[in-house]
Amino acid sequence: MKKIGILDRYIISEFWMPFIAGSGIITGVWLSADELRKLFKLITISDAPLSTALAIFGLQLPEILVTTIPIGVLWGTFLVFTRLNNDSEIIAMRTSGISLMRVLRPVILFGLLTAFASFVINEIIVPFASPLARKLEIYSIYKTPFSLGQKNFTYLEKGKDKKLKRIFYAAKYNPDEDILKNIVILDFTKKGLAQIYTAKHAKWVPIKGGWELSKGISHFISNADELTRVSSFEEFFIPSDSTPAKLIREISRPDEMDFFKLNKFISMQRKNTIHTDDFKEALVAFHNKFSRPLACLLIALVGAPLAILPRRSSSSWNYVVLAIIVFQFYMTQSICSSMAEAGRLAPFIASWFPNTILFIIASFIIWRKSRLV
Repeated sequence: MKKIGILDRYIISEFWMPFIAGSGIITGVWLSADELRKLFKLITISDAPLSTALAIFGLQLPEILVTTIPIGVLWGTFLVFTRLNNDSEIIAMRTSGISLMRVLRPVILFGLLTAFASFVINEIIVPFASPLARKLEIYSIYKTPFSLGQKNFTYLEKGKDKKLKRIFYAAKYNPDEDILKNIVILDFTKKGLAQIYTAKHAKWVPIKGGWELSKGISHFISNADELTRVSSFEEFFIPSDSTPAKLIREISRPDEMDFFKLNKFISMQRKNTIHTDDFKEALVAFHNKFSRPLACLLIALVGAPLAILPRRSSSSWNYVVLAIIVFQFYMTQSICSSMAEAGRLAPFIASWFPNTILFIIASFIIWRKSRLV
């Protein structure tokens, strides 16, 4: 048992430097290609201080890392096993009676560790960092106050023609009771007349399809900007398409929500008879919560055995195969997600199909290499 533990620790310790280097290089390329350009543009058009740009830069890193960690895993496992193979350490292990699956056990452990790290980053750090980065960017451009979480937020309700119908401003939203507190609603649905409603509370009434305002005041303003009527009310109902699910969607995108918030958002959307694009996107994000981290394990089981070659064999083609695998994985992810959000593919299949391909590739490579060495 001690010998087995030493073997695992030895191989796993070799993974970290190539993994960190691979993830860092890919993240750097990703940032320099897209995010840095956006940040320099932000500084130019808004005169935002460098400190704000750097803060946005840092807050965007976790979301990018979730995407680049699998590449780092692939690069790390491939390079380490290439070295072990070139130094004949793999052959020494095999001739001493150690099976290929036993040699790959530290690869599985490393894949599970990175999968867990990816899940934690996506579940805990991204839901906080990404919305804050987006709101800092909006604040830098428009110089308007921004909010975090579910306090002091603004929601724009638009019609099918994309014209503005209402503006909701709420001091606080309680998702457990579907109640907006200290709310102001600017209503532009009636031609030639703007209506402003202020109320202590507004509760969503799903049967009626709108918001029930309590203890408020209504203002009616004509085109001439003259105050035509002011009245108070105990209760007032406003038909609206701005469901609680849409409000939550405005506060955070589905891919920025944690598991519990995303699950609540999906539950709200399930009550609707018509499933919107937001609902489909949320379902894809829900399944991605688990499929994306698991890809670290599967991609590790591709990279490590791929590097194992018989003696006097060239490894040049392996780098080409590695690039093809990375390209097909991310291309398949992108295509499947787009098809699912368009309603042409089930979200479950869209999230897990790229992993299924990885599993088939890994199984084939392991089977093939077990016969060669």
